[in-house]
Amino acid sequence: MLPRKVKRGVLRLLNPLDAVVRRINGKQHLPPLHLRWEVGPLRGFEQSAAEYRMFLQVFGGLRPSTKFLDIGCGCGQLALELRDILDSSGRYEGWDIYPEAIQWCTKVIQSQDSRFTFQTLDVRNGMYNPKGSTDAAALRFPETAKADIVLLKSVFTHMLYKEMRNYLLQIPALLSPGGRCTASYFLLNERQKDLQRQGRNTIAFQPMGDGVAVVNPMVPEAIVAFEESVVMKILNEAGLRLSHPVFRGGWTGDRSALSHQDILVLEHE
Repeated sequence: MLPRKVKRGVLRLLNPLDAVVRRINGKQHLPPLHLRWEVGPLRGFEQSAAEYRMFLQVFGGLRPSTKFLDIGCGCGQLALELRDILDSSGRYEGWDIYPEAIQWCTKVIQSQDSRFTFQTLDVRNGMYNPKGSTDAAALRFPETAKADIVLLKSVFTHMLYKEMRNYLLQIPALLSPGGRCTASYFLLNERQKDLQRQGRNTIAFQPMGDGVAVVNPMVPEAIVAFEESVVMKILNEAGLRLSHPVFRGGWTGDRSALSHQDILVLEHE
């Protein structure tokens, strides 16, 4: 397996070819190849955004007039999907710790549509921003207008306990009355462990303590799972509750799953 820096470099070299392919296929609006790769499997970039958009419309409260805060927005995967959903009163704000992704979003999306704004959070993360100046466990979110929807898609899957707790405790202050937060996780629980014993989990986690388990102890933020009971305890501490039962992820081998990761839809008590 190629080191991450090497693979990113190879993809940068392939960007000119990718640009030609996107032009031929009418996909010029998509980010460059190396930025799409940071989000997840390249073949699923648009499909994943469409799935989340539909999920948010059904369960998360997404409407044309929604004030939307996307924490961990990456290179604008969901922002691109929402351009035709939000009306003139809708607003989208995206935060991410990967400066190059925010630079692209600002240059390409924000410059063309004033409903969309983007901001870099200079947060340290072993996977995405190892030289960041701020510890995620101590970060105070920037001041912003309250949001109808706060989304953290594939954010807590790259954070450790203290960092995840810090973010969750600040969510209620970001939500407008009746607003909802949608967050994805890899959750460890009895059902998941039963499927693991059957050999059906697609990810093998190693316990690290604090109810945290990781795939690679050398770079723990690469993929992180939490004991479900630990997450529920922090939600209670934050004054957040589930507005729907947990949507179980397909990573466990659960064939009824809606998405790869487990999804929580939360509201302020």
